[in-house]
Amino acid sequence: MADESDQRSVLVEIPEPQAKITGCLRRSYMDILCSRLSAGCGVKHACSRRRRTGERLYECQTSVSKQLLDSLLLAEQMASGSLTSDLKLLLQDLHQKKTSVYRSIPYSRLGSNRDAHCFRKARPHLMAFKRSCEEGGRLLLRSGEWEKLLEFVQAACRLAGDLPQWETSGHNALRERCFNTLAAFCTAALQKHRPAARRARGLLRRFRTAPASRSAIGPCLEELEKIMQEHQSQSQTQIHP
Repeated sequence: MADESDQRSVLVEIPEPQAKITGCLRRSYMDILCSRLSAGCGVKHACSRRRRTGERLYECQTSVSKQLLDSLLLAEQMASGSLTSDLKLLLQDLHQKKTSVYRSIPYSRLGSNRDAHCFRKARPHLMAFKRSCEEGGRLLLRSGEWEKLLEFVQAACRLAGDLPQWETSGHNALRERCFNTLAAFCTAALQKHRPAARRARGLLRRFRTAPASRSAIGPCLEELEKIMQEHQSQSQTQIHP
């Protein structure tokens, strides 16, 4: 009897009824499926973005590696003295040096990108460009390849003219030295070789507009003007013998 009374005294606790889920909180099967599909699309877009970023990074690394390889090849050929006729490689090196100048300039600044701070960033690359002008011209001068030297001078003047102009006048001295060096090579070549009228006209136009001191490029201008007069005299003689 005692056991039966103990069992009756045990109360079973009944849980309170749960609140009914309203329609605004209930998610249908289609809602869940759409949300999962959109999440999958987001993952696909993220993977696609990562893949495109990786491809751009690979292309950039490949370009940098090619430039480094070309620079090492050029340095090796210069050291061995075998680069006497490879004008294309010399001009390619100059173009790469000019590109490096512009890549070194920080364009994300709020202020000017031609101020002293940007010049300090670009100065090592400007020095490398000037050095390539000197070494390339010296190699062609030493080998006595006058026409190639004049072609090198004309192309190098164009690239030097494309270099940035800085706000401080003293910072443009490296650019001026490039023109002075190229004018000296041009004068040396003109004393040994008389180019065609088209080449002489192009060189004369380059040096007349060059931001260089007249004392440095004066002899070069005189030689070019003398050559142009000779070509004009020859043309008049052919027309009126």
